[in-house]
Amino acid sequence: MKGKLKLISGKRIESPLNPNTRPTSSKVREAIINIIGNKLEEASWLDLCSGSGAMACEALQKGVKRILAIEKQRETAKTCKRNLIEVSNTMDHSIHVQVICNELISFLKKGPKNKTIGFTKDSLSPDTKFDFVFLDPPYESGIYELSQELLLSKQWIKKSTILICECSSKSMPRIHNGWKLNKEKFYGNTSLLFLIPNQALNCFDDTDSMH
Repeated sequence: MKGKLKLISGKRIESPLNPNTRPTSSKVREAIINIIGNKLEEASWLDLCSGSGAMACEALQKGVKRILAIEKQRETAKTCKRNLIEVSNTMDHSIHVQVICNELISFLKKGPKNKTIGFTKDSLSPDTKFDFVFLDPPYESGIYELSQELLLSKQWIKKSTILICECSSKSMPRIHNGWKLNKEKFYGNTSLLFLIPNQALNCFDDTDSMH
């Protein structure tokens, strides 16, 4: 019997069977949507350590047009893909969803133009960078700071990108100096860090500038 997770809308999606996967709680998902929800229309979303894809499904329902989800456990990645496809089938606008089964750090090192990402091939004007990044690795994994660094150095992001880190309230990750803390929220044992690129330290090309 597969478990079910409930999205904010009430729609149910599959919960991953892997006991090591820790789906983002509905309270935390709701908090994220309340904070950024109105900015998700037409945006692109990079979901790192995506698990069941519950957070990405919430983003889809708020109007995100492009989702790339990375999950290293094969069965969990399949669950994530099924959930995202099921939710995208209920939306009335065209959506691009891709789930890649890969270890996070080695994937980020390849950069957004790597050949496994389908979006860049089938789009006339491939925007390879992401408006939102959701990072939710195992809390003790120690990959928060390296992930932050690679998102910048490999040019996954725009100057307007928001990086949302879900982490343990007991062991908050260090924030890489290329990022600035924009907002911090606590929900019991879980914390959310909303980070924005530190403009003083990062060079962005002009194509990212807000017109």
